Amino acid sequence: MPNQQMLEVQQGIWIDKRWVRNAGLGNRLQVVVQPGEIRILGVPTRAEQQMSSEGWDVFRSLGRDAQPGQLSNAAVEHDRYLYGKGQ
Repeated sequence: MPNQQMLEVQQGIWIDKRWVRNAGLGNRLQVVVQPGEIRILGVPTRAEQQMSSEGWDVFRSLGRDAQPGQLSNAAVEHDRYLYGKGQ
C-alpha cells in the first residue's frame, strides 16, 4: 500500500529511513532531478554490479557455443518460425 504524505517545504524535505527501507532502496541512494519531479533510486552495491556483469558473460557465452541452425533466414522470418504467423 503506497504511503503518501503532503509536505510543505521550509528548509528542505526529510525522508524517514522507514520509507527508504519500505521501498527497498538500500543504504546508498541516487537522486535524479528533472523538471516536475525528483526521483530517488537505490544504487546497487559493488557485489550486485559484479553479479550482473557475470550474468551477462554467461548470456553472451550461449551465442558463442550455439550450434548452427537449419533455417537460412531465421532472423528475417522470426515470427513465422516461432509463432506460425504469415503462413
